[in-house]
Amino acid sequence: MKKLSTRELVLCALFTAAMAVLSQIVVPMPGVPFNLGVLGVFLCGGLLRPGAALLALLCYLLLGAVGVPVFAGFAGGPAALLGATGGYLMAYPVMAWLTARLVRLAGGGSFWRRFWAMAAALIPCYLLGTAWFAVYMDRSFAAAAMAACLPFIPFDLLKALLAAGLTRRLSQGLGRP
Repeated sequence: MKKLSTRELVLCALFTAAMAVLSQIVVPMPGVPFNLGVLGVFLCGGLLRPGAALLALLCYLLLGAVGVPVFAGFAGGPAALLGATGGYLMAYPVMAWLTARLVRLAGGGSFWRRFWAMAAALIPCYLLGTAWFAVYMDRSFAAAAMAACLPFIPFDLLKALLAAGLTRRLSQGLGRP
């Protein structure tokens, strides 16, 4: 694995902070809150190399785990990370790494390649998050998917569309394809 440059470490810190801010933009819903955290994950994965994207989201989770209120609704601490939505949160680093990896494998430049990379990265998030939610809430996987996954798919795909356009433009400013 290639070492991270100072510039990449600064970008990791910026994306960790951006995640903390985007996660606070919340529309309350029963069970799983609707927020812009997934948009932050897409932006991170679309603009950073896979290792840097993974590090940024691991730092975000670490901050939340030690009690910094970075999760939706200014939540923090182990209880927030291990609660009903913990599986979705824990999937964020995987999602960021996978987005970054797929964007680079696809050549990066095309809007639609970026969008499909981001859409594909939702799959492990939905699987891990829904499985966690099902166990935590003592429901079947199907019932958990109906409550905590299916209502969010259209919104998450809209976030992927927005992020694909933004990362395409921003990557040019960062000197990337």
